[in-house]
Amino acid sequence: MGRGTAPSTAKDNATAGSAGKAAGLVLAVTCGAQFMVIIDDTVVAMALPTIRTALDFEQASLAWVIDAYMLLFGGFLVLGGRCADLFGRRKVFLAGLGVFTAASLACGLATTPEMLIVSRGAQGFGAALLSPAALSILITFFTEAKERRKALGVWGGLTGISGVSGVLLGGVITDIIDWRWVFFVNIPVGILLFALALRPALADREPPAKGTSTDTTGALLITSALLLLVYTVISTSHRPWGSTATVAGLIGAGLLLAGFVIRELRASQPLIRLGIFASRQIAAANVMMLLAASGLYGIFFFLTQYMQVLQEWSPLRAGLSWAPFGVTMAVFSGIAIQLMPRLGSRILCLVGLGTATVGLGLLTGAPVKASYVSDVLPTLLLCAAGYGLAMVPLVVAAVSGVAKADSGAASGVLNTGQQIGGATGLAVLAALASSTLDDEVASGTAMPDALLASFHSAFLVGTVLSACAAALALVLPALRTEFDPETTSGA
Repeated sequence: MGRGTAPSTAKDNATAGSAGKAAGLVLAVTCGAQFMVIIDDTVVAMALPTIRTALDFEQASLAWVIDAYMLLFGGFLVLGGRCADLFGRRKVFLAGLGVFTAASLACGLATTPEMLIVSRGAQGFGAALLSPAALSILITFFTEAKERRKALGVWGGLTGISGVSGVLLGGVITDIIDWRWVFFVNIPVGILLFALALRPALADREPPAKGTSTDTTGALLITSALLLLVYTVISTSHRPWGSTATVAGLIGAGLLLAGFVIRELRASQPLIRLGIFASRQIAAANVMMLLAASGLYGIFFFLTQYMQVLQEWSPLRAGLSWAPFGVTMAVFSGIAIQLMPRLGSRILCLVGLGTATVGLGLLTGAPVKASYVSDVLPTLLLCAAGYGLAMVPLVVAAVSGVAKADSGAASGVLNTGQQIGGATGLAVLAALASSTLDDEVASGTAMPDALLASFHSAFLVGTVLSACAAALALVLPALRTEFDPETTSGA
């Protein structure tokens, strides 16, 4: 009997080892792709002053280096997620990765402002295909509750870590190498991920449903609504929120969104089954992600400006100053993965976002000349710990309990909330800061103090947004494990 069990045990160990390697590969490829997509938001921002000089940008058009990416990324996310469900997750993943990598090459080779802006838009479109497909692959591969929680925990922790890595990497590349390498660095990474994604472990777990078709009308409505919304919001950087163009854009986006909802309720094969939002958990998690991203993206931008403009730190020093944020967030994301089965999503989100709110609140009292250790570091550590605890359960709550056939759409909605939240939050904070700066200068305030007042106003709004996200945690179910991925219940 003993001799009979040895081969079986060896076979089981080999099978387990093979499964472990496949799981590691899937996690590395999907999260690597998401890391590359998110980092692009911040790594380019650090190089903007150098890009402006090198390509002779006008100040008014420089913002479109960031905005073109955000516009196409946010506008096509929902459609990209649904395409992953209909045409195959790996196929859409590879298509998005190919577009993103090729567009990165075009960005690095750009010789005119127009060429760079168009290439950045193409990058955003590739990211809109790539990001939801990657999350959908991850969801459908990890079906066991514990393993899925760990995988989604890694994914959830990428938001802040990627943003900080972008600031750090952007500062290093811009100061030491050349601005073009903030784009060229994506090329070898993209090629490697493409090759790894061709491995059998990344193949779709089941083929796309036969006989299904894309809801073309719904796709046009939601994509048009998101494009118009993001365009209108980011355009407030050079026109008032109360202007005719801004109001008309917001109304138009609202009407298109309403038309999309009506269409989806009547369509026989809707782009998104709106029934998934009947889950209190999924609806609350998506709204919380939108609010949290609004505060987080805005603070990335304005705290970096505070470091470079008022403190006169170099891009390299400003980037290195964010390093404790990335390390701390990684640690607390791991802690959240371990604590979620015992404490549940509600408590972790409440404590995490509450802690981040306190950290952001400290910035409202930041002085003109700050000490890194006493004035900046406490905010970085508190925000990193808070977002690390909160992002993991938010991602888990937003995609748990969704049918496999809707996993791509749910992933697209989650990423849309994050991207739209980031774009909207940054635009709101930028408009408020600009208005405050103009008022302070008009009243005779010295420029350093006027700049500080404008930063304080942005930090205050970011604090309020984070507090609202924390308050919403009270209605989030105390989710401790994943719901059955074949169901859409879980409220």
